[in-house]
Amino acid sequence: MESKTESIRTALAHGDWLSALRTAAHFHDRSTDTMAFKRAFVAWQHPEFYRQLGKEPDRLVEAAMNRLRARFGNKPRGNG
Repeated sequence: MESKTESIRTALAHGDWLSALRTAAHFHDRSTDTMAFKRAFVAWQHPEFYRQLGKEPDRLVEAAMNRLRARFGNKPRGNG
């Protein structure tokens, strides 16, 4: 059975950011990272609600994805 960490790494390697975020949002700790993953996933599911709260869902998702890449070692591919 693949661990959640390995599942996230595999999803990121395949460019499946949504699966990676969904898995990370189901960690059971209350760390700052996990709370950001949970918030971003819910913001992706319910963007209009978050806009009503004065939050920008795309920014929440982008910040969570940056944390995922940093935490799980998958750097964005490109010119760098």
